[in-house]
Amino acid sequence: MPAVTARQAAVSALVKVNTQGAYSNLVLNETLKKSGLSPADSSFASRLFYGTLERRLTLDHVINHYSKMPVSKLTPAVAEILRTAVYQLLYLDSVPDSAAVNEAVGLTKKMKAASASGFVNAVLRNFLRDEKKIPQIKGNRLKKLEVRYSCPQWLIKTLLEQYDEPSTLAMLEHSLDRPPLYVRVNTTKISVEDCIARLEAEGVQVQKDPDLQGCLLLSGTASIEKLIAFSEGLFHVQDKSSQLCAAALDAKEGQRVLDTCSAPGSKSFTTAERMGDSGEVISCDVFEEKIKKISEGAKRLGLNSISAKLQDGTVFCPDLGEFDRVLCDAPCSGIGIIGRKPEIKYKKQQELADLPQIQKKILDTASRYVKKEGILVYSTCTLLREENDQVIEAFLSQHTEFEPCPLPQEVREAAKLTDSAAWKVTLFPQMADTDGFFISCVKKVR
Repeated sequence: MPAVTARQAAVSALVKVNTQGAYSNLVLNETLKKSGLSPADSSFASRLFYGTLERRLTLDHVINHYSKMPVSKLTPAVAEILRTAVYQLLYLDSVPDSAAVNEAVGLTKKMKAASASGFVNAVLRNFLRDEKKIPQIKGNRLKKLEVRYSCPQWLIKTLLEQYDEPSTLAMLEHSLDRPPLYVRVNTTKISVEDCIARLEAEGVQVQKDPDLQGCLLLSGTASIEKLIAFSEGLFHVQDKSSQLCAAALDAKEGQRVLDTCSAPGSKSFTTAERMGDSGEVISCDVFEEKIKKISEGAKRLGLNSISAKLQDGTVFCPDLGEFDRVLCDAPCSGIGIIGRKPEIKYKKQQELADLPQIQKKILDTASRYVKKEGILVYSTCTLLREENDQVIEAFLSQHTEFEPCPLPQEVREAAKLTDSAAWKVTLFPQMADTDGFFISCVKKVR
């Protein structure tokens, strides 16, 4: 018998994410490893965990209507038990209402909150009595959008100010869906067609991406790391938007490439593969643990051209020399990946205020490594203009030795750009079922 139930695993992981500020994917993976759950139960726990996290503000609106005490005042365990139960009642048709309620009441005892069992039961029974209707939303339009899309008002307001309403609302709607799983074929070891055959032989459903060579969309696999094709280094996991970012470098065989903020290393891996594992790719990060993971990934893939180096992206290291291509994928707010890591959208606005200055410093430092006629790519996985367009445009105004450089044709076509001179692009998740991403390309001309 497993040590915990699927619901208990989901609740325990949610408590950790919301009280410790931990990354959702890391917490869930660690929780499931220790749980002893079957693949089916692990899958249910995962769906419950991410769904509850994605819809937290919507769920809190429901709970606050039926509870005399606001969710913010409840103990973390009771709050998460209620959230997961309301999520099941609202969004999981496969779960009987009685099971969602009874299991939630039972969980209060398993999680040392037995005194709250009657309260949990009353809240859920009253919600059921009202036929599971989301209570009327009192407030302005932003408040209604906050509950509808489970996204803080400040973020919705910012996106509506920066982009048109249809694009913003489509992005918020898309963020509530489970994100696609893209991988990149390691073409230094195997052809795309042979890799597809190997994956299908292991029971994985595979679709070849129509826009990007070597990019595959996978489904029907519970654990990527358990696949033989993975252990043999035939592919690595990487979203399509991130693969496009690596393609924007347009690195050639034999060149020197610097990836200034590399972890987890996927862009370095794709770059090395596109170069036929020739030349040199130096992958830098400021944390030793991340450097170790980059090295392990490169070893699994058999990429000998990659060397991982502990290096702060804000500090220039002349010993590294000059490079033909430099990638500056800067630390950012992550608003483009809220569908993958929902906890990001619940950050306070003031937590993000210093990011543009840090990004500008890292970009300035990265530019010092670029040789004449070399290419510098600045990218982020956010959609906020103050971290994207405004950063690269400020850089160009201060660095006259650089000029905008058209994105490679492959990238323009995949991003559906019709302007052959386009040098930057903001990828919305709903455009091609990818993460939200910003990519810009400049060239050192003097």
